Amino acid sequence: MIEKLRNINLKKYSFCFIKGLIVEALCVSVIICFLKMVLGIIGDSPYGINRHEMIRMYWMSVPVIFIYLILRLINLRVLFSLYLIALVSAIISFINMTKISLTDEPLSFNDIVAGSNISLASKYLSVDNIILCAGAILTGLLLFFLDRKLKSPKSNKLAVILFLVFTTPMFFSPYSNAIGGLPDWIVENANRLTNKYDVYYISWDWPGNVKRHGLPMHLIQTSVRRSAPGLKKDNVKEYLSLRTTYAKSEPGKKTVIFILCESCWYDDNNFKDLYQPLMDNGFTAMRATSPHYGAGTANIEFEMLTGLPSTSQHLSGIIYQEYVDIFKDNTESFASALKRKNYYAFAAHNNNRSFWRRGDVYRKFGFDEFVDITQMGDVPVEIAKNKKSWQWQTDDIVLYRSALKMLREKQGKPIFMNLITMGTHGPFPHLNDSGETVYKYEVAESISRLTDFAQQVQEIDKDAVIIVYGDHKPALNKYFYEHNVLPHNLFSATGSKDEDFTFKTNATPLDLGDVPVFVKSSDQNAVAKFVQDANKKPYFCVAALADKYFISSGMFSVNYTQRHGCQDPLYSDHSGYLDLINSVPSWVYAVSLFENVKE
Repeated sequence: MIEKLRNINLKKYSFCFIKGLIVEALCVSVIICFLKMVLGIIGDSPYGINRHEMIRMYWMSVPVIFIYLILRLINLRVLFSLYLIALVSAIISFINMTKISLTDEPLSFNDIVAGSNISLASKYLSVDNIILCAGAILTGLLLFFLDRKLKSPKSNKLAVILFLVFTTPMFFSPYSNAIGGLPDWIVENANRLTNKYDVYYISWDWPGNVKRHGLPMHLIQTSVRRSAPGLKKDNVKEYLSLRTTYAKSEPGKKTVIFILCESCWYDDNNFKDLYQPLMDNGFTAMRATSPHYGAGTANIEFEMLTGLPSTSQHLSGIIYQEYVDIFKDNTESFASALKRKNYYAFAAHNNNRSFWRRGDVYRKFGFDEFVDITQMGDVPVEIAKNKKSWQWQTDDIVLYRSALKMLREKQGKPIFMNLITMGTHGPFPHLNDSGETVYKYEVAESISRLTDFAQQVQEIDKDAVIIVYGDHKPALNKYFYEHNVLPHNLFSATGSKDEDFTFKTNATPLDLGDVPVFVKSSDQNAVAKFVQDANKKPYFCVAALADKYFISSGMFSVNYTQRHGCQDPLYSDHSGYLDLINSVPSWVYAVSLFENVKE
């Protein structure tokens, strides 16, 4: 009899479990269909209907599904849970569309959680919106009581937990690189799977990320960002005290030019001859340590313009993209500091100004003018007609043409220029090789344009200082592997294409970040001291020491880092590197980027 009762209970429990699985599976399907077909906030589906695309669609919907499962786990009934999910999703979708129509930028996690945005958003609420919200709340309350009366299915806890087992890792996958202490195999597999199912974070293009991966996943991905550092009273006192001790001097050169050379790299055994024209033209070469490999240009530029580390414990992600909305209007940079000393601050980039939101960043950094590709005019016909089919980038000749035009217009007045090249931007197609043919061709062409520009600058101002810096190594993964540029033990996966290669999580900037810097100045003594002190150091130190020997901008951050690590002997290991980039306290970031300090 007891055995019979046990069998009955087991059958009953099994039936309830299977029923629970079916109910939750149906509800999850309803959520995905609602997000995709009704709201249209799930990303593109370029892969057709197959198992890969079904997993991808589920993954892109996971932020919403996860919240639904939590509601079910705390015993909310099915209809009310679905209503809450639909209501919140619809409201967020509406807010996102409103923001896009006003700013051309999608919603981010910070928009939702930042209290300062609530008062701003309220200004866009109409009477109709308020009535709709009130109606939605009343409908929800009615459904809550109706749900209980109709006795719609309660959750089967085991079924919900089973769904959570494979939903939770997907939900937290954007945090795999941010959570310290995770085993390497977890991080590597998370990165591999997000690439395989095309749900990786397109940090450089938020509208594109939303279009590709959907708004829910975008909100989770943008939540990884660290909060902006704050400022305490003691910090203000220390800032004011230190600032008075830093010697004030007039700028050293009236023409200061920074040139970010996209993907420019060589060593003694690879591509060195391509950069020889720079040395023949009076440039002196040294090395620096980039915080990134193959990408992350904006962060390297940030370090050179602000003199602050971009990968310290105080900030995260691509800083331009993640923090531009909360940068103060008079953000400390070489542009704003030199502008206060009557320099004209000019920026140019032969790409669109919206990329990395440079248009917004440069305005807050104090640039007087930013010329992008839309304002540079056409590439000369004789050059354009000889372009190779794989040269999608706009020729650097239009960048330098715009810079020379501005330099001549200023007629010898002090000017600071920040130029970003494009001629050597990847990818580098394999032409029966590992990408080196394309890379060599593009570098040779780009260096020719740069050398000609430097010669013309010297004719205008023989004392101009020009600093050319490679932002990161080109992503010539297969070539670097085959030619032992990078040790084989740094790779966790290899293959026949560059994109088949992935690095182990323990690969560091000391392994991957070696890049060239070239400096030209009539003051050879200053050049020698600069190279001696800055060689092989991170870019924020390169900026600080460039200020010491050539610029004298008076910017607080570079004065601080000169005295707190950048002039010390070079570190010998990764621990020393981390100590250096984390030696800048949070309050220095706060006063430089986010907070206005009154005397």
